[in-house]
Amino acid sequence: MIGIKRMFPGGNTSEGFFSYHKYITNNIHKKKFILKGGPGSGKSTIMTEIGDEMLEKGYGIEYHHCPSDRYSVDGIVVQELDIAILDGTAPHIIDPELPGIMDEIIDLGRYIDSEKLMENKDIIINAKSGNKNCYRRTYSYFRAARQILNQIIEENSECVDFKSMNRMILDLIAEIYSTEGNKNLLGGERHLFGSAFTPSGFVDYTDTLLEGLERVYFVTGDYGTGKTMLLDRVYENSKIRGYYVEVYHDPFIPQKINTVLIPELSIGFTTSATIGDNYLKKIDLNKYFDTSRKNENDYKVYKELMDLGISNLFNAKANHDILEKYYHLAIDFDGVNKEKEYIISEIENL
Repeated sequence: MIGIKRMFPGGNTSEGFFSYHKYITNNIHKKKFILKGGPGSGKSTIMTEIGDEMLEKGYGIEYHHCPSDRYSVDGIVVQELDIAILDGTAPHIIDPELPGIMDEIIDLGRYIDSEKLMENKDIIINAKSGNKNCYRRTYSYFRAARQILNQIIEENSECVDFKSMNRMILDLIAEIYSTEGNKNLLGGERHLFGSAFTPSGFVDYTDTLLEGLERVYFVTGDYGTGKTMLLDRVYENSKIRGYYVEVYHDPFIPQKINTVLIPELSIGFTTSATIGDNYLKKIDLNKYFDTSRKNENDYKVYKELMDLGISNLFNAKANHDILEKYYHLAIDFDGVNKEKEYIISEIENL
């Protein structure tokens, strides 16, 4: 794997913060470095700089971005070296499974000057409280939007010719596996997000995940037209036939699937428009949907609620920036840099 892949291990969803963080490292067996420390302590900077250095050496990198700040990372993975570096702090706490063997904690918290933090104690406490309240409001708006979206999906699905669609899906599955045999095992899987709702709005990195695939199927259609059903069938049939699959979920309803990759067959299915015209076939499910019966008022209310939720994510980020500012002032970055150099030397010696 040469190049950069970007994804999100967690998401700000209609069910609150939702995590697939355990799948960052489900294929990593050699070494995991778990970074601990407060906001602004250099965790993301360490990971980004080490990732850049690995890229310069010719390795492919997975950047696992933070949904609360698209420019920060919660982890990096170098599959070719079988190593990962992770942010192990809340809300995605990660602890070592095999300390001293495969997992190592890097405690950046020991470089914090507590006396300097205490000088700004009240500001920090207020920012932390404000951050929490903004997330509470975000998820309240997202839950309300989910109710409207459920209504849209239910009403739209009543106007879909699922009988004809099912025939198309059966033909499609047969087309994919027409020249491929089955394996005598159940395929492995990995679950993450290719996109997220962030303080910057909706961010989609799915195009980086599809690069290099020989066959990409672009699935389009309105809410409730069967995109999830089609992708579920591809996912289930791939597993049954013994193929490893990567599944990238919907950032709003995290159980739904937006993208399925079958690396061994160099095939991808996605609903993401980030691929542009770089696909083998477009599957437009609106051809089975009577669009004249759409309730446009529901769409308008749904968008308004989503916009309110995202605006509160922006406010949460503003509070988090305050936390990072004052923690940053209290950090001994010479010590943090030494930890970065230690990690690099450990990777080189593996």
